[in-house]
Amino acid sequence: MKPNDLYCYVRTTPFTADWSSLSQCYQPIIGLDGFALYHYLHAFVDYGQGRYKFSRILNHLDFGMPRLERTLDVLEAVDLLERYQMDGAYGLLIKPPLSTQAFLHKPLYRQLLTKKIGESALEQLRLLRPNQEQNITKRFSDVFTIEGKVEVQVQGSATSGLDWQAFKSMMARDKLRFQQETDDMIALEYLAEQEGWNWLELYQKAKETALDQMISTKRLAQKIQGYHQAPKGSLTEREAALARESKAMTALEFLAFLKESRKAAVTASERKCLKDMAVLGLLDEVINVLVLYSLNKLDSANLNEKYALKLANDFSYKGIASAEAAILYLREQRTSSKLQKPAQEAVSNVPEWSKKEVKTKTSAEGKAKMDALRRQMLANENKGGGS
Repeated sequence: MKPNDLYCYVRTTPFTADWSSLSQCYQPIIGLDGFALYHYLHAFVDYGQGRYKFSRILNHLDFGMPRLERTLDVLEAVDLLERYQMDGAYGLLIKPPLSTQAFLHKPLYRQLLTKKIGESALEQLRLLRPNQEQNITKRFSDVFTIEGKVEVQVQGSATSGLDWQAFKSMMARDKLRFQQETDDMIALEYLAEQEGWNWLELYQKAKETALDQMISTKRLAQKIQGYHQAPKGSLTEREAALARESKAMTALEFLAFLKESRKAAVTASERKCLKDMAVLGLLDEVINVLVLYSLNKLDSANLNEKYALKLANDFSYKGIASAEAAILYLREQRTSSKLQKPAQEAVSNVPEWSKKEVKTKTSAEGKAKMDALRRQMLANENKGGGS
């Protein structure tokens, strides 16, 4: 957008803005720039009669173009404005603000406002709601139920697409809890909107990525990133088997399995190391690949926690969000390391550590494959091979 670009107002039904709600509820979120721009657009609205240059707004509000664009985005994000690319101009559809009661009934907006003004100030706004509006809310819940699975849109209301009451009921049933309820609800609402999930789909993913019975939006975001993270290369048969096994167990189960094969037990410090890696946002499937690599690289029955955490930091920085991405990254790092050494034999693109597979329990065919892998490992060790 440029100052000389044209805009016009999209025709709509005239309305009187609820300036009390704008001041009390919207202004802390949209800021003074957002409040001033909305006031300007509402004051000069002509419902499609003319076309104007954006420089008109810039001069009136003493804005620069980047500031105006950023403020338009903010108004759109809270549903006070819609912008359209029309023939030779931008169409601006100014929308009425929600009433205070309707605003506070929308969980995402309520949480955003809480972050800005605090819970105490928010409670004061709730006390200011007229009794009549409270009665309307009661009648609404009496008439419309969730059983029909029909979303009923009532003019002036803006109920969230997520049923937070049902979400929290499921959390109570499964004994899950929030880390920071306000921040977590905002993040969950954002992620659900990005993926087009309903509340149940969101809950299932949040439960799947929870850490110590606590919702982890960081791990959930990593899970979503993994869905969209296309592997930069193909996996060998062994590597694909490792990826499958990494996805089939939790990090603690996987480490216990590897330690048992070495006739050892998981220590308290190793448990803490697994948790520290999860706190970074790493998924269990990624941690499992990392743990196997660490144990085989150092040829020990104990996890070198310092080395594992260092590698976990690299994974977190690189945005490694799936077992496949972790395997390919480690293969690339190992290959690069070998190529840097002088007088080295030709380097295979399959890392030795990935050949030390965990056994699969899924089928007889899988067991046969793993038996063959173990025989190959023994042959390699007798020849002086190994990682």
